Amino acid sequence: MKKNDKIEYWIIDINRMYPYSYSNSIEGAEEKLQQALNHQEEDIKTWEGHIKNYPEAEHFKNYLTDAKNKQYKIMTYDEYIQLEKDYFTSKPLTEITADRFEEMLNVLPPLKWCTINNIEMFCMSEMLTGTYTSQYLHDRSNNKYYHKTVDILDKATWGHNFIQ
Repeated sequence: MKKNDKIEYWIIDINRMYPYSYSNSIEGAEEKLQQALNHQEEDIKTWEGHIKNYPEAEHFKNYLTDAKNKQYKIMTYDEYIQLEKDYFTSKPLTEITADRFEEMLNVLPPLKWCTINNIEMFCMSEMLTGTYTSQYLHDRSNNKYYHKTVDILDKATWGHNFIQ
């Protein structure tokens, strides 16, 4: 890091990989963290009130659970980028049906459609965020189908690396 480079401190909800705010100083970041926690408390009270007033509205319970599950952490931008990558790409390879593979192949134009080691694969052209997207795979050697969340720009995260 150069002498004049400033560190940005980010306040991240690490359960949802959602940036709340950032600051150029640790003191400012600590203030923003307190703001995030105060906002979380307000959200919890709001959803508890809605549940009390509208007990039949099940979706309010989901919002309350989401509000309670927020967990904020201060980190640098580089730490956030690495945490985000780990969050998305560490999800396991899951087996799917041939119908699901075909459905996803035909819903949007595929990206990076190729075959490597007898495994046909493609990525969705709609990103979850940044460069993270869903990849669908067909292992032609055993006729099984899979899904994996990958970084489209990092082949080390691609699903064919995780098929035995």
